[in-house]
Parts: sequence; C-alpha cells; structure tokens
Amino acid sequence: MPNELGRRTVLQCATVAGAVIAGASWIGAAPATASSDSSSTTGCGPLDVVVLGDTTSEDAHNLTATLSDVTTGGLGQSARVLNPSDPVSFWGGTLAFDVAVAPKGVTYVTVRLWGDDHDSTSVNAGAGTDMWRLMLFCDGLQVGHEDQGAVDCLDIMDTSPRALGRFFFHTLPLPEKLTEGKETVRLEIRSMGRIWSYGATQAKLYYNMTTASRGIYRIYTHTSPYFVPSSGEAQGAAPENATRTSPGAEVMDTIKARVQSDQTGLLDYNNPWGLDAWGFQSMAEGYLWSGSPAYGQEAALRQVLQAIDGRYLAWQDSAAVLTGSDQQWQGFGRVGLVLALLWEHLGDLLDEPLTGSLSELVNPGFENGYTLPTGWKKNTWSGAGTFTRDTSVSRSGTASACLSVPSAGTIGFIPTRRLAVEQGDYTYTAWIKTSGVASKGAYIDVFFYDSSGTRIGSDHKAYVSSGTHDWEQAGITLTTPASASYAEVQIRVSGAGTAWFDDLAFTAPDGVTATEVPTRRAAYEEMLKASLSYWRQHFPHYSNQVIICAIGLYQANRGLRLLGSDAALSEDRILGYVRQAVGLDPWLGREDADGNPSKILGENYYVVTDAGLTRELGYVGSYGEVLDWLVMLWESITRGYSPQDPPAEIRKQIIKIIKTRGLFRVVDVDGDGYKIAKLESVIGWRNEVYPSEVAYASRIAWDSHPVMSAAVFPDPDIVGWTQEMCDDGQFYDQLDLLVSNTSRRVGLNALRLVSRDWDAFQALPSRPATLPTRWDADDFAFTDEENGVVALKNGQEILFASLYFRARQAVNNYARIHHLTPTDQRSGTIRQHTAGLTDDTYTVQDWILWDYAINDPSATLPAGGYPPPGDTLEQALAGDVHQLAPIPSDVKDPALGSTTYGVEKLMVGRAPLYYCEYGDYLIAMNTTTDKVFTLPAHAGFGPAKDLVGGKTIGKGQRPKIGPRTTMVLYRKNTSSS
Repeated sequence: MPNELGRRTVLQCATVAGAVIAGASWIGAAPATASSDSSSTTGCGPLDVVVLGDTTSEDAHNLTATLSDVTTGGLGQSARVLNPSDPVSFWGGTLAFDVAVAPKGVTYVTVRLWGDDHDSTSVNAGAGTDMWRLMLFCDGLQVGHEDQGAVDCLDIMDTSPRALGRFFFHTLPLPEKLTEGKETVRLEIRSMGRIWSYGATQAKLYYNMTTASRGIYRIYTHTSPYFVPSSGEAQGAAPENATRTSPGAEVMDTIKARVQSDQTGLLDYNNPWGLDAWGFQSMAEGYLWSGSPAYGQEAALRQVLQAIDGRYLAWQDSAAVLTGSDQQWQGFGRVGLVLALLWEHLGDLLDEPLTGSLSELVNPGFENGYTLPTGWKKNTWSGAGTFTRDTSVSRSGTASACLSVPSAGTIGFIPTRRLAVEQGDYTYTAWIKTSGVASKGAYIDVFFYDSSGTRIGSDHKAYVSSGTHDWEQAGITLTTPASASYAEVQIRVSGAGTAWFDDLAFTAPDGVTATEVPTRRAAYEEMLKASLSYWRQHFPHYSNQVIICAIGLYQANRGLRLLGSDAALSEDRILGYVRQAVGLDPWLGREDADGNPSKILGENYYVVTDAGLTRELGYVGSYGEVLDWLVMLWESITRGYSPQDPPAEIRKQIIKIIKTRGLFRVVDVDGDGYKIAKLESVIGWRNEVYPSEVAYASRIAWDSHPVMSAAVFPDPDIVGWTQEMCDDGQFYDQLDLLVSNTSRRVGLNALRLVSRDWDAFQALPSRPATLPTRWDADDFAFTDEENGVVALKNGQEILFASLYFRARQAVNNYARIHHLTPTDQRSGTIRQHTAGLTDDTYTVQDWILWDYAINDPSATLPAGGYPPPGDTLEQALAGDVHQLAPIPSDVKDPALGSTTYGVEKLMVGRAPLYYCEYGDYLIAMNTTTDKVFTLPAHAGFGPAKDLVGGKTIGKGQRPKIGPRTTMVLYRKNTSSS
C-alpha cells in the first residue's frame, strides 16, 4: 500500500492528534511547515493515500468503481472521473475504498483536485448548469450535508477554475464515533448533480447530472488539520500575472445600445400600469439623462406616473403587492425615490385623477404616449398597415390614434385593460376622421368577457362613413350579457385608407355610478404611509435585508415629506433606521403600531460589526457584498430634490464597510491565465461556490457593476482598487450580464453605468492603492470577533478562517479554513476547541440536504429540505450533541419567535472563546464583551509571534485574552520580534 504506515506509527500520530491539553477536548497536531512538498516535523505524514487510476494503489485499498473512467489529467497525473447514469439522474458514478484511520481523535479526509477543472456551461455570468458535486460517505453514512452544512461536500465545481495550473486540497473531518477504536473504514465518493438552494420542489432543488465529474486524483487520511502531502508530489507552479487585453471598449458600445433600446421600449411600453419598479425608475432616470430618448419627454413622466398608478391599483386588489418580489423589503420605497428625482418636473400631474382604473376607458383621447398611444397594443388580422400616435391631428387635446392600410387588410389597436361593466345598457362611442376609407372601413368593435377572461359572444361593430371626411361619431348601445364582467372597445381600419380616432367614451345605464378615482397625490400618500408603517413593523434582522428595508423606509418617508403628509417622520427619526442599517446604532427590531421597538435582540445588537463586516450569523461571502445596496442607501438620501445636507458620519461608515470587504479578496488568475481578484467565499456561510465572483471594489450583479463604489465614493483606496481592475484588463470581461440578461432590473443597472458612473469614474485622478491581499502587499491581520472571522496576509501566505462557521443552532466546534500560497490552496472544515458554553444542548438531526429547518409558514419545504432522489440516506453526524453559547440577558428570543426544531438561532452558536490550531497558526478569539480568558496551554507550539499584537509568546506561556480580542500566533520567524 503506497505510503502505508504501520500500526505503531498510526497510534503514535493519533495520540498527538487526540491529546488533551489544558482542558481542551481536542487540538490538532501541527506540522512545522506550510510547504506542499515537505512532510510534518512530527513525523506524521498521511496515514494513508489512495492514488486513483493507479492499479496497485486501488487494489490495495479494495477500490470498487461504478460509472467511472481512468483519465490522465493535470501535470500528467492519473485520475478518475465519475460519469452520469443512463438514463441520467441526480446521482452519477461512485468510488468506494478502504483507508487507514486513527483509532483516537480526529481523522481527516483530504481530496486532491486539479485547479483547471470547472463548469464550462456557464450562462448569464455565473449561473452554470453543470455545477456537479462530490459527496463523502463513511461506512454507508453521508458525512455532512449536501448544501450549506458545516461539514459540506467534498467538492462543488464552479463556473471558473479555482487554481489554474495547480492542484488544490479540500479537507473534511470524519466523525470520531465512526473511527473510534478502528484502524480502517470504508469511504465512498458519490457524484451528484447541481443543487439550487432556493428550489421549492424536489425537482427544482436537484438537477440531473448529465456529464462527467471533474477528475479525482488522490484521497488522503491524516490526523493534522493542516494537510501536508508526501514529498515529490507534483503540484504546479505559481502562475504568471498576465494582463487581459480583450474584450475591450466595444462591450460598452453594446451596453449603450442596449440602454438606448430599453429606453425607447419603455417610452412605448403599452401597459405602463403593469410596469415593475425597476422599469418606472429607469424611465425616471431616462427623463433626467440627456443621452436618453426619454430626456425631457412628457411621455416619460406620464409613463412613470401611470406605472405608479398601476402599482396602487394592484395593491388595492392584493396587499401582497407591498411585499412582492420586485419590491421585497423595500416596499413602495422606489415610489418615493422617483418623486424626489422628478419633483421639480411634475407640476400639476400629481393632482390629476389616478389612471388605469377598470371603471374608465384606457387613454380614451390618446393624449398619453410616445410614438404609440399608451395603453393600446397593435394588432394585425390580415394584410399590413401602420400604427401611430399622431400629434398633428386631434379632435380635442393634442393627439389621436392613427391607423393606415395601403391596399388591403384589417389592423387595429386593442386596449391593454378592459372596462368593468355591470348589467344594463351601455353606449360606446368614438370620434373618427377618415381619408379614403372603404365602406365599413373605419369602426369601433366591442367585445364582452366574463370574470375569467373568456370571450362571450361575438363582436359588435359601429361604423362611420366611407371616403374622406372630418370628425364623425360612431356609436353603439349594447346590453351587457348576463355572464359578462368586462367590455373591450377596439378601434379598427379594414381595407385601404387611413383613419384617426379620438375621444372614446361610454355612457353607463341609469343607476350605475362609476367608482370614484382618487388623485395621484392622495393615492401615493396612501401607498407610502402603508409602506412606512408595514416595514417599521416588519424590520428584518439580517444585514442585507436591513439595508434594503432602510432604503425603502427612507425613500417612502421622503416621498411623504414631499407630498406634505403629516404621516412623515422627522429627518432625525427616519435616519435612525439608516444608522441601524449601517451599524452606527444598534438594531432595535420590529416596532408595534405605536412605534415602540421590540428590541428582541436586546439593546446592543448591531447588524454591522465594529470591524466593518455585515452580520448575518457569521461571515458571508456573496450575501455580504452589499456594496450596491449601500450605494443605493446613500443615494436615497442624496439624489434628487432634498433640502437636507447628507450626514457625513453615514458616508464615512459606508466607506469603512466597502474597504473592509477589500480584505476578503483572492488575487489569482482567471481561466485564461490573466490576473484577477475574486471574492473570498470558501469560509462563507451561505450558498457559496469556490471560487466566487470577480470582485475588486464592487462586483457585477443584478444591481451592481464594477465601478459603482468608486464612482459614488471616490475614496483613494476604493478608487485605486477599481483602477487596478482596469489595469488588469478585467473590467470589460465582467459586463456580459449587462448584455445577456434582458430583465428591467439589470437594465436599470446598465443605465446607471452608462448614464452616470462610468463617466464619473473615468474623471477621477489616478490612485496608487492596490488590493491588500496581493502577494507584494504589506502584511496585515484582521480579526472580527462578532463574526468570528480572521483574514491575514503573512509574507507569502494568506489565511482566511471562520471560527464561527455555520453553527446555526449551537456551538458545533467546527472551523472553516482557506489557506493560500502562490503555488497552492488548502481549504476545509476542521475541528477546534471552544469554552464558556452553557449546559443547554442541541442534537443534530438525521437530515441530508441542510442542517437547519425552514421556518416559513408559507413554505412547502420539509424540515432539513427535501431529501435527494433515490434511496434513503442516513446522516453520519446525526445524534451529535452540541452545547449552546450563552446569550445576553436582554435578548428576548434568540430564534425571533421560532419554535421549530433546528431553525437557525442568532447568538446560540457563537462561542465565547475559540481555540483553533492550523499548521503554524494558533488562533485564540474572545468574542465576549465582558470576559477574560487565559490562553490554553500550547505545548509544542511556542515560541510564537502574535500577528495581531506583535509580541512573541514563549513556549508554555499562557497570556490573557481580553474582551473582543484575538491572538493569532505564528510559530515561524519569531526572532524578528
């Protein structure tokens, strides 16, 4: 057996790994080197190595494979791929094999993977379709959870390569109860399809695996959490940092063309009452931007207001509109925003009646529109013709609808909203002017529909004279069919000729009174009051949600102040929610109807840590990149009509948050070998893939683009990082989302890049600042005790560590590590020690997908998520008992009212003290505000330099660790201190 160790050696290593030191239940034996081609100085190299594709090694480990092929992969090394089933299913091929383990303490499993492998089927900037996973099993039990667990998949393939031209290692711990007293266990690797965490059904959660997995090269077992392979293993060289040269400025030309097309389309959008919030904000922005066809156009103003009219009417029909997906925690905030943007241009439009009511004909005088009348859609029944809104011909007002058929055919305009009718006789009329129309060639046509939209009966036509004549009225009186709820009045031309239509009208029967339509001013005030009240009473607690909600609250209140409503809060009061959202004030929770906050998390819970990271439970990667929302929060205060000076303290805090995120960047090369920076995601809590998206200062996303932060906050560091991105040639290559995603949400993002941010960024002076995680940058050590996270650069090593990692229901004693050098990457979940816990416990459930329940009464997902298709699986971690951390006495309910077993609970999983050892690093973190801990004895580790405090800690010394303090001990090069 390659690298086979005798029983005596195995036991010797296990004794070190399982040592009990100073009351610690476990600490890992540490190798003395970070080099990938050296063995540990403790003498404990791998316990076992399975070389996949090597017949001798596979036979020695009793390997059995299904749906698997041997391949030659990176650096000419042998590997195995796992193929999809036939017919395809979620599960693919498998590998099973025997390996040596330590009978005491923790045995780790590390997989060796080639860093070039990735999902090449990516679409829309990151939404890959072949993001296959590898799951580890031990003696038939699944080790950890398939998605978002502390012990997660053995691999999740992403849409870009993780370490081009190099191997990387991922490590997971085996449950001690499965290895206790044993010398060998049987492991299995099963390949899996893609998992979409937000899938609301089993079919949407689990996607079939349709192509082969990435190559699997070696599997190791070992006792030190920091894995050191045997000397001589090929690794790959550090990549050269070439500069990307394409694509270039032509991408911006494409985006500019998209923006122009979007703006023209919105101007002529025929049903503005159904336009979403991104659409009506885009139209408002276009009205103010000289580069838009909507610039200064009254049609654009009316489109915006009619869209808000429609939002009001929809809300009257369904209260859920206030919390709908395009509004989310923002409520009706964008209504207030566009009022502020357009305030000085609205004139008397707010005092007009609301449009779009079903009791009124849609745009009956065709006064609203651009090239086409608003609220009407073109239709061709035969032949061909032209459709216009003609501002040179009208009976009253300034416009009419014009239909022209050159030779033969039937064309017309159909309203986008039907007229609600009751029983009785209604008269429907229109004025029509003609030029050379045939007999019965210009007319209105009336249809009836029931409440489900099914047409009742046939059409009913009313004609004007043929030939050429001035305005003539066509009309028809019809009895509403018994089952009808709606009438539709179409205007048509049939045969050659041209006709103009104006002043459509209807007369209701006696006794039928049209629904009173409020003015816009009254309707908008009602909307904004409701939004302000609702979201004050439903203020969320996760940082990204709090920021979005604060945006909506401020915007809604701003609109109320502009409208002169006595429901508007004072500026100081409304800024209180903004201060909570950026972490300047503690989060006070949901309010009651009288405005009294619940303080459910006490009086000292902040949604942004003192160190400057957003706060969910621990560090979040993608969900922590809230820079776009912070920019929008600032602009909610500063853009448009505003008599207040923007608060400098809030601006300063936002810049701090942006700059703190800059410490969590991985500088490497992309799939083509060009230098790039990506968001650190390996240690993140939520929905993470490895590596994550490109991020220097700002990333590309639905609401964000790469120069957004620098354009709005021209801080020297933020600007320097963004200019570094451009110097690396990585700006244009990120912009595909703004081209390929045609949604109005992304269109609004493209609009702000083209109309404001790109020019503002280009006008900034050159700044020398570069990302702090570049290999030539100065060393730093960042600690955040509230999130339980560490980021540091130490010479040619970068270490990211989350000690408070996915501990949703209790302290789980797992830490997440991502360690990088120029030539290699290690990542994984490792064991650590904690202290200061309560006697309360949580027992891990036999769940497979997630390790938490879904606490949503409207959700259909079962606790722990839907199990995957196929045979029933059992969880290796089921039955593990974790202790809870103490919570402050003023916290009323750490689960925010949840009584569902397994639902994530704030605070109960963050330990007062963490003691984590990884390679040459020992991290001791005190997360409390009022306790002092003594560093546990670290025999065999000292002397070591504290990278945070700068002092050298001698061997055997046990310094005290004060409140909100972290020591990061590094045992190399202590003489320099």
